Amino acid sequence: MSKGAQGAFAFVTAVKVVPISRYLSFQDDNYDTDWLASARTVMQMILRPASRNDLPAIRKILTPWSDEEPSLIDLIGGLFDPEYRPKLVSTVLEADKSILCCSIWSRDHNDEVRLHALGFGPAAVQMGIDIRFLREEIIEWAEARVSRVLVRVPQSLATPAVQCLRACGFIFEGMSSSFVPDRRPRVRLCKYFRYGSLPYSRVMDLLHEFLVSLGCEVRSEGEGFGYRIRGEYRLPFVFSAWHRITRSGNDIIVHPPARVLEMHELETLFFPLRVDGRNEKPLFLPLEKKRAKSLIDMPREDAEQDSLFGNEILRPYRRIFANTITYCYPTALKRMRRGLPLLFYVNSIGIVGSGRVEDWHLDEPRNLYNNIDEMGYFDPEDVKEHAARTGPLAGKVLLIRFQWYRPFKRKVALEQIRKLDAGFNPQRTRALSLGLFQSILAQGNP
Repeated sequence: MSKGAQGAFAFVTAVKVVPISRYLSFQDDNYDTDWLASARTVMQMILRPASRNDLPAIRKILTPWSDEEPSLIDLIGGLFDPEYRPKLVSTVLEADKSILCCSIWSRDHNDEVRLHALGFGPAAVQMGIDIRFLREEIIEWAEARVSRVLVRVPQSLATPAVQCLRACGFIFEGMSSSFVPDRRPRVRLCKYFRYGSLPYSRVMDLLHEFLVSLGCEVRSEGEGFGYRIRGEYRLPFVFSAWHRITRSGNDIIVHPPARVLEMHELETLFFPLRVDGRNEKPLFLPLEKKRAKSLIDMPREDAEQDSLFGNEILRPYRRIFANTITYCYPTALKRMRRGLPLLFYVNSIGIVGSGRVEDWHLDEPRNLYNNIDEMGYFDPEDVKEHAARTGPLAGKVLLIRFQWYRPFKRKVALEQIRKLDAGFNPQRTRALSLGLFQSILAQGNP
């Protein structure tokens, strides 16, 4: 058993969100008299394989790591030597010809990845781009159907690095220690992947299976179970109390201290797992082409194509946008939750990708512009057009911050959707049945 289960089992904490616009552009403080007549330009980043020209920037960003682990210097030197390190992969995130983030990893086994190093420039950490970059790497590993990713972080870097890793679903699995004065331990973390969907009724089974795999002993207790690290795996002078996971009505409670386990926590731990709640319906988000191009990765226009892009979305890099919020008519508010699946539909093109709700906010457009920096990217008149006209939500707009965006391999055009649902209306935000949602996913990612 790995040492990862030492102590109480801890779930994912909330992801930090830092409005990037405060670092990129000026926002008028006098919004009440000036409705931001023009939207700001959205920062666009490029996620791509590293090239030989990136080596100086990679070395600089990874210097704190290589200072603690000198073998990394040789690893970096062999990145582009096919005979020396043919399995190494390096990815960078670039903005305005500067490298913000980088990683070095290898696929040691058919279903396992070893993350050798992860580095972020100061601007990336300030803007919250470190978490965004790691999420994009996790999406790539999920596309390759890996089962887990392992990383050993030098202890001196653990505080900033572990915060990012845990926010993306990595869990602590122990220390690679050495009882020698001049050698510092390494912090070992692991990210597990589970594919497909899981009904909410089977969540307790998943938790039981996972805790046993971590080396815990588990005992049944009424409507749940207790768990603790097995005695033979405990560290010297460390005692392990029983922790519990129980049911309370429709909720699953983790204690002590008692709190409700949210579905999105498990979905982050085991991404790309999707937990299907009872009566839960994913959301369909229609976007005009102009807004879509400032939010999500869109294929390049082909002069020989009548549409924006052909059937296949294939290229060696992805565009990543700093802004991850969109807005819609507030009919989608019912049953909203963090982690709820989203489908992005671009008018006159089709469904181009999927994502998940990170957070949401309901308010009048004026208040949204006063309180949320990223609103400055959008046309105020268009935002007003999406406010409810009547009813208890009159005058309010639903703002959705999304995460885990994944472009489809193939667009799913309106005519294809109507073969699945003849009366489908693409002009408004709406909830989808799980069956229709799953059919669209299958067509977009055959």
